This record gives sequence, structure tokens and C-alpha cells, in this order.
Amino acid sequence: MDLSEIHVVIADDDIFKSIDIQRALEFNGIKNIMTVRDQEKLWKQIYHGEDKTDLIVTDMQYPLAAGETVDEEAGFKLIERMEEEKIDIPVIICSSLNYRSSNILGSVWYNKLNDLELNFKEVLSRLEKQGGTNDAECK
Repeated sequence: MDLSEIHVVIADDDIFKSIDIQRALEFNGIKNIMTVRDQEKLWKQIYHGEDKTDLIVTDMQYPLAAGETVDEEAGFKLIERMEEEKIDIPVIICSSLNYRSSNILGSVWYNKLNDLELNFKEVLSRLEKQGGTNDAECK
């Protein structure tokens, strides 16, 4: 899979963190990146977006809809809904808390002292190896 051709959506309400994630993805060759600040916009992109969503990078805590307060379970709700609706888009969790889940592509711990580019490179290599399917084991 050519990472320069995929379309990625970042779901995070923290603008500075979103910029850091976008830079890390661009460093790893991804060019088509969109950021949404709530889950309602993410679902609109998945179902009605101009471009197909090939990868989702999600925080775990952000609003479900514009104007709402932060939902501390947003990332879990996203993953659960994707499973229920059988949506096969790989997901990377990028959070300041180190989450792990067996039903995602991988997890990247967000920390200013971390090498975010390298951490994404490791997880994105799984995507390249599996050709875009969502059956990689999270380390």
C-alpha cells in the first residue's frame, strides 16, 4: 500500500495535537489528511465524504457533536460503532493515555518527549504490510 495515496482523517479536538499528528503523518509520506473536531463530522466524512477514508487516527476524548462537551469515551464509542456497522477502516489511537486494544491497527502514545514520527512509522508499517485491512495485532 502506497501511503502517499491514502486518505486519513484525524479525530481530535486539540488543535496543537492535531498539528503534531499531521506533521508525523506527513513525515511518513501521507499527503491526504483531514482533521475533524467531533465524531459527528467524522461520521459524515466516512459516509458522505468526497474521498474514501482509508485510515482514522483518533483521540479517545473529544466531543461527539459540535458544541457538546468532551466525551471521555468517544474513542471507544467510535470503535464499537465501527464494529457494529462492520466498517473496515483501520484505526490508530493517538492519545496522551497509553491505550491498547486488539481490534485496532495500533496505538501511538502522544507525549511531547516522544518521537511521534517514529512511533507512527512503526504502526503505519503494519498498514503497508497488510494492504489496508484491519486485522493487525496491536503491540
